[in-house]
Amino acid sequence: EGPESSIEELGSTSFATATRRLLQAFAHRWRGQAPVAIGHRVVHGGDIDADAVVLDARIMERIARWGSLAPLHQHLNIAVIEAARHEFPRACHVACFDTGFHRFLPENAHLVPLPERLRLLGLRRYGFHGLSFESVLQQLAADGAAIQSERVIAAHLGGGSSICAVRNGRSIETSMGVTPLSGLPMATRCGDIDAGALLHLLTSGELDAAGLQEVLYQQSGLKALSGTSGDMKMDSSAPARRAVNYYCYQARRQIGSHTAALEGVDRFVFTGGVGANAALIRQSICTPLAYLGIELDPVANSANARTVSKADSQVTVNVLQTNEEAVIAAKTLALATGTTPIQERNR
Repeated sequence: EGPESSIEELGSTSFATATRRLLQAFAHRWRGQAPVAIGHRVVHGGDIDADAVVLDARIMERIARWGSLAPLHQHLNIAVIEAARHEFPRACHVACFDTGFHRFLPENAHLVPLPERLRLLGLRRYGFHGLSFESVLQQLAADGAAIQSERVIAAHLGGGSSICAVRNGRSIETSMGVTPLSGLPMATRCGDIDAGALLHLLTSGELDAAGLQEVLYQQSGLKALSGTSGDMKMDSSAPARRAVNYYCYQARRQIGSHTAALEGVDRFVFTGGVGANAALIRQSICTPLAYLGIELDPVANSANARTVSKADSQVTVNVLQTNEEAVIAAKTLALATGTTPIQERNR
């Protein structure tokens, strides 16, 4: 008997309430064996110059401050943290930031060309999917890849999508910027779009700020272009094909710009729900990139093999399942046991 013995229909129950019930079920199942440490994914770390920190009231305030720059994610991240801290108050709670991996972006990559008084409000390019990029780099290193000397481009393609250029094991460029809205078109997010078009929608009265946020985050991207869904498993209608073709074209554009930032590329990695599982998307992206020295092995690609490039391809192409949870667990263990000092300072 107990919460774990049955499935409850939550209906319109809020996310926070559902999270609390799930954690209560865990607590009941563990029967007094409460976790010593809990790691939490937090999408936007803002000016917290660390990839992971132990949570306290001050850090929670700083995380909440950046909610408007990640409106799809940050409030849900906070709800989970608050529920977990309430249910397991003695545990060491650690926030692991999706922005952390990109905190060493060079100036040319992180600057936004706005007046300094606005930049001082925290407007800079942060980058996201950092936990995923760390995961694939760790997997490559475990396989013996020379990631400290290779020029690596990693593409996390899924409901949210971004690309990252890595040199010496560090992010030097990435497609997402101040928010997880920019860069590639996504399932329901628009990706890059002329800011003047958004100003026109506001000044014309077509949309107010709340309406514009809803359109850009929830009604755009593949969903808007296909007219039906942001899921890559959409039908074969002309609008659906147009959406997928647009997505792959924009991915190639981003890969080209990231290759320029690296001054070449030695290895390309696909990950994420689409990147690791959609052979046709990988083929559509890579085939026109033959000029970079990318040659796919069609059999290996169809099988979602770990290496999908031909043996004589100048660029090695890998397909890896991301494991963000393992990265979070390692960072949490390090902080909870004091084995890795992680500095925090204001930019």
